[in-house]
Amino acid sequence: MPQSLSVAVCISEGVALSDFITPTELLSSINDTDDPVWGAGMGEIPYRIKIDYVAPTMDPVVSWKGRNSPTINPTLTYADAAAHGKQFDIIWVPAGPVPSSRIPKEEIAFIKQQASKAKYMISVCGGAVQLAFAGVLSGKRATTNKAWFRIIVAETPKDIEWVTKARWVVDGNVWTSSGVAAGFDMALAFIEHLVGPKAARHIRGGAEVAEVTDKDDPFAEIHGLV
Repeated sequence: MPQSLSVAVCISEGVALSDFITPTELLSSINDTDDPVWGAGMGEIPYRIKIDYVAPTMDPVVSWKGRNSPTINPTLTYADAAAHGKQFDIIWVPAGPVPSSRIPKEEIAFIKQQASKAKYMISVCGGAVQLAFAGVLSGKRATTNKAWFRIIVAETPKDIEWVTKARWVVDGNVWTSSGVAAGFDMALAFIEHLVGPKAARHIRGGAEVAEVTDKDDPFAEIHGLV
C-alpha cells in the first residue's frame, strides 16, 4: 500500500507563483503511476502526494505581479492547520512578499511549528527568508536567489552558512534552491531522492526539463558573487 505524503505550500499575498506552480506539478506527477498511460514506465512508486496551499485567509492570493498574473485559491489557513494540529510531511516555501516585513507572522509561526516533525523543509528562491526567520536554517548550509543574495544574507540570522555558487543545496532534511527555475531542477532532484532515478527520468522527460547538477550555477558569477 503506497504511503501518502502531505505537502504544505506556504503562500500569502506577494508570493512568487513560479516558485511552486511548476515544482508542485512535477511533484504531483508521482501520482501518475496509477494512470495506465501517463504512468507507463515509471516503475513501482512507494508514495502518493497530497498538497494543501496554506495561507492567512481563504481569499484568493494575489502574486507579486499583481492582477496581471493568476490568483491562487488556498485550501487551508494557517490558523485552521494549527487548530486541528495538522502535521505535514513536506513544507514547501516559495518567495514571499517584499519587503520581508510583509511576510505574515502566522506563516513564520506555522513553519517553525511544523519544522520539528516534518520529513522535509524546502524553499525556492527567496523562500529561504521565511525558513531563516523561522530558525530552520540556523547552523545549516543554504542558498537562495543570486540577484537578491546580498540583501537576503544581510537581513537573515548570521548563523547560516550561505552558499554563493549552487543551483540547490541539501543539508539534512532541508533543501534550498537558487532563483525560480532552479526550483524546477531541485524538485526533480528531490523526486529522484524520494522515488529513484527511473521515475524521475520519466517525469523529467515528460516535462522536457534538461538535467543539471546542484553545481550548475552561472548566476553566481553573473551577479558578482564568485
